[in-house]
This record gives sequence, structure tokens and C-alpha cells, in this order.
Amino acid sequence: MKTDTWLEDKGRPTCASVISALMAALVLAGTIAVYAGGNGRPRPGVDFSGPHLNLNVHGVPEGVDKFADDSIGDGRHSIFVPLSASEGFTIQYAFSYTLNWTVLDCDATGDGTASIILPAYMYLDTNGDGVDEKKQVSYYMVYLVGLGKPVDGSVVMIDPEAAYNASWEAFQLNQDHLEVTGKRKGTPYWYNGTDLFFADVTFHNLIDGTFTDYTDTWIFDIPGLEGYWWQTTNNGVKLMQVRFYPVFR
Repeated sequence: MKTDTWLEDKGRPTCASVISALMAALVLAGTIAVYAGGNGRPRPGVDFSGPHLNLNVHGVPEGVDKFADDSIGDGRHSIFVPLSASEGFTIQYAFSYTLNWTVLDCDATGDGTASIILPAYMYLDTNGDGVDEKKQVSYYMVYLVGLGKPVDGSVVMIDPEAAYNASWEAFQLNQDHLEVTGKRKGTPYWYNGTDLFFADVTFHNLIDGTFTDYTDTWIFDIPGLEGYWWQTTNNGVKLMQVRFYPVFR
């Protein structure tokens, strides 16, 4: 698909008044590996490295305003979500062929929704000549970690969901639940969340009647998708970082 996959506009406030966020320069620092470290968990710099995008998810206690202006401008990499498990929220994602990384809505403490654009292209200096090349992203490897002050029993629970039209005859996400524990003593505990974005779909072309099976496919590459989001509950995690590592075509 060469068109943007958009999220439904529900009239929510946006973090950037102009959606033209320019990505900071990223230096190619290596290749992306997909195996786990010796403790059974992926490790940064060992199992995943190189250019990436960061999303910092800040847990905010009820009644506390952590930011003065939610229209702070381009380049935002943080969102604010409820700290209490009694208030669920969603993080909506879109994959754009025309826009750079953008946090469209950074505040989920009010209406319960934050929204992110993942870019389909990145500009990188791949050979050290000082000239950035336009690289098309096939998909992103996704890694998550709970940070902030340790709290016993703290966890973020993520349940990915998708909206789609009548062309989808069957649908199954590769991973339909992930729990990211809060910070523990010692080395941060990373999780591989890549499969949250991959699915098996039987697509029925309603025009010519043919069927196509999409197996283990980046969800934004499947026609008929109308929206994708994480239904999320935060039980006491004050900071969760999500890293998106591009895999190029």
C-alpha cells in the first residue's frame, strides 16, 4: 500500500499545530539483530542497535499536570498517560508515506487517547560521506522497557487492536498481549514487542472475488486496515520507553 494509513479524527487536541516534524539526524550505528541475550531478554547494543525512534510514555498521577503546553511543537518524543490502573487509555498508531515522526496527541490523561505517526521513510548517512540517503522502511522492530523509580508490582499491560473493513475474512495478531514490568533493581528488563504489529489476515477482494492470505505481515501493509492502536493499562509505571528500529526494504 502506498497511501497513508490514518487514524480516525475524533476532534482531540494535538501536540503540534503544524504536522511537519523534522526527525533529528540519526547515525547508522550497526545492524539490527533479533535474537535474545543470554538472560533470555533482548539487550540494547547487543540484540538491537542502530538508528531508531524513541517514545517516552510518562505515567502521571491523577490531578497532576506534568506539562504547561501540549502544543509544544515539532520533535516531541513524549506522551503522558494515567498512572492508575483504573484509567485505561489507548495509543493509536499510523504509518505515513508523507510525514515524518510526529506525536499528534501527547496527552492521554484527559480523553484517554494519544496518537503517533511512524514514518515510512528515513534519511540516513549510510557511508559516512555526509550525505543523507532516503531509505524506505519495511517495518519496525519494537522494544519496550519500564523505567523510573522502582515500584513493587508495577506493570503496563498492552492489548493491540485493529479496525478493518468488510474485506477481512479472518484476522489474528501474532501477539495479542504484552506486559511490561516497571523498573527493577539492576539491569533494565527489555521486551520485544515487534509481534504486536504483525498479523495473519485473509483478505477478500470484494471487487473480483479473489482471496489473499497475508501471513506474518506488518499490519500497515495489509489492505483494508482502518486503524491500529494499543489498548493499555498502566499500574504504577512512571516511565516506559518504546524504541522503534527500522528494517529497510
